[in-house]
Amino acid sequence: MKPVAPTLTMQDIADLAHVSRPAVSMWRRRPNVRGRVIPFPAAVDTVAGIERFDRDEIVAWLAETGRGNNPDHAYDAPTLSAPLDVDTETVVALLCLRALGVTELEPLTPSGVAAAAADHDPEDLLVKREMAGAVLDAATLRYVDDLVEGSYGFSDALVRIGSGRLRRESQDAGFAHELLTLLRTVVETARLHLGDDVALDPGGDTQLAIELADGFAGLLLGENEAARQLRRRALVKGVEVVDHAASSVRVVSLIGFTDSEALIAVDDAVLELGPFDAAIVLGPSTLLCDRLAGDLDAQRAQTLRSGNLGFAARLPRGMRKDAARQGLGLWVLSGQVHTDRVRVADLTGADLDLADLASDLSGALAQTEDRAFRYALAVDLAPVRAGKASLVPRGAVAPRLGTSHERDHLDRVHAATLTTSTSLTGFDVDVDRAPGSVVLRQRSLAELCDGGHLKRIRGARIDLGHADPDGTVPVLAADGATAGVRLDPFDAERHYPHAARTEPGDVVFRDKGTPAALVDETGGAMVRSPSRILRLMKGAPVGPYALAAIINRQTGGEWEAWTVPALAAEAGDALDRTLAGIDDHIDELRRRLAAAHELQNALIDGVAAGTVTLDTDHQSDSTQRRAG
Repeated sequence: MKPVAPTLTMQDIADLAHVSRPAVSMWRRRPNVRGRVIPFPAAVDTVAGIERFDRDEIVAWLAETGRGNNPDHAYDAPTLSAPLDVDTETVVALLCLRALGVTELEPLTPSGVAAAAADHDPEDLLVKREMAGAVLDAATLRYVDDLVEGSYGFSDALVRIGSGRLRRESQDAGFAHELLTLLRTVVETARLHLGDDVALDPGGDTQLAIELADGFAGLLLGENEAARQLRRRALVKGVEVVDHAASSVRVVSLIGFTDSEALIAVDDAVLELGPFDAAIVLGPSTLLCDRLAGDLDAQRAQTLRSGNLGFAARLPRGMRKDAARQGLGLWVLSGQVHTDRVRVADLTGADLDLADLASDLSGALAQTEDRAFRYALAVDLAPVRAGKASLVPRGAVAPRLGTSHERDHLDRVHAATLTTSTSLTGFDVDVDRAPGSVVLRQRSLAELCDGGHLKRIRGARIDLGHADPDGTVPVLAADGATAGVRLDPFDAERHYPHAARTEPGDVVFRDKGTPAALVDETGGAMVRSPSRILRLMKGAPVGPYALAAIINRQTGGEWEAWTVPALAAEAGDALDRTLAGIDDHIDELRRRLAAAHELQNALIDGVAAGTVTLDTDHQSDSTQRRAG
């Protein structure tokens, strides 16, 4: 039978091209690419309502059209085209077999794979029994070989398995990147608090085991099926597995548990806590942070009586992939903590700095009062145990000491009043009624382009990560989104050698979404797409400021159809000079409005911090600032 060609779903194609899923749907609807009609490949199959496309046809189409943001799509495509109905654990087991030393799987028969597993895993610690009973086909074996070839090593291959279609089809949403980053900070802080040779107990969660293992002496695993899965992943990633450890950090995820099951799991974690152990508990904020009642309150109160809770926090929203609006809570317990006062923090609205969070957590575990905390506030556990208070009150923040050494608020007030205290010059225009009647012709931008009076120049795709605050090449966008962004001139030439530069008087415009335009008076700038450049040539019937103003009042439509009045040279020049003055006046008004808003904020922040006072005896609009 002819082998089934590898296929990709629409989401696979989006992942391959490094774009969003809706972008692929748009490509499919719009076959026109740079003046050519290049139809999107037709689906070759539909499985469970999901269309599948031939992988090689998609790769060829991306290469021909230049669509997407991944220049390595041809290399990455085989890693995304997992066969139908393949089991994630089967793929991981085969990847583990490759990591054990099997050089290639595709030439082997299923019995050959089983024999190779027996040779490389004679004690059956990893894959021997799995491969002995596995139902394998050539497509699966070829996929694993392609996955290894297209990855930056076995560890990267494991990451690709965990972030692609196999994870989506397993219905396992996994942990959001932001949550993993925060957990990594918390786990690392707990490890440093305990000392050297600390093991990680991931609680059976494969994603946490792989993401959090760095820096630990090894993974502390059990002997059940979940532990075997973790052992395979540990070997692929190159993480050591240990049978026992004098000190460990255990991670307990309560996601998916009922409330009662979750509290039992937390209580078990406390009971198993050794004097040199720590436990990180992640679960619903309603259970870990809010006030409880009835049996749930009694269960949690019993756990809190151990005195091992050192830190508790409400986490920012959006950290759950499967339920972005549901809040998460975090507990950090330690066998070295024995207290009736716990440090708590509501991080839901905080400007979160992970270094400061780690510092707060370190202080909480050390049970010290000899330092300042940015987020963590000390609360008494007695009212919480009695069911009379939340463990983490909403809005809980650490107290801050305002001192005369904090000059930021004063400086902000002074800087803002330099603008708001000066008089605003008005803007007037002298006009007269025009003599007689004039038949005024409107000309479309397409006509101006065809007549050589207007030139349209495309912008460039510019990575804002290349911005340099000391750069001298401005990056412009019609909507002002790149205001203040500059590139180093050498970086600009190296990264964007073919990008067009503006000339003085060029109009930078955007026709997608709400039309917008601005005039570049100085030139020499790069324009970030989707913004483009309109360059007025000799004999154009309008000036740049008139053209920009006309574009800014458009509501949509094709830019070529927008019209401008065909003015006499003298009238056109006078109109453009006046519009330029109006633009300057608008800029000044915006600058003053921004300064007024900054003055409001600086006064609120300064008075609240105790570093600014207002002299209420003054009846004028001026204020007197002094240190509190």
